[in-house]
Amino acid sequence: MPKKITSTAHIRMTVTALTLTASLAASALVAAGTVEAATKGCYITAKAASLRSKPSSRSTSVGIVYKGNKCSDRDAAYQGGHSWWKVKMTTGNAKGRSGWIRSDLLHTAAEDVPTELH
Repeated sequence: MPKKITSTAHIRMTVTALTLTASLAASALVAAGTVEAATKGCYITAKAASLRSKPSSRSTSVGIVYKGNKCSDRDAAYQGGHSWWKVKMTTGNAKGRSGWIRSDLLHTAAEDVPTELH
């Protein structure tokens, strides 16, 4: 039958292990929340770009957006050799409009999220 250890050292080890476990769980929740929040915003990096009705440079333009205009990203697609983001413009002359824009013409906050947590 194993001995029951109730020494102060054992209690400290148990408390330390529980504290470490709680800290790691909290870090994972914060990281998950950060990733979720970060993936919702974007801004235009090109001098000017067309907001398109479909993820194609041949589709109808639904507006022109300019460098620094902010948007929220909604969806992604790969079409015609390019990655596209479906966005809703939140600032600028196209505010409130939704459409597709090539990924090389905007910056998403998801690009700022590190792939590793230290």
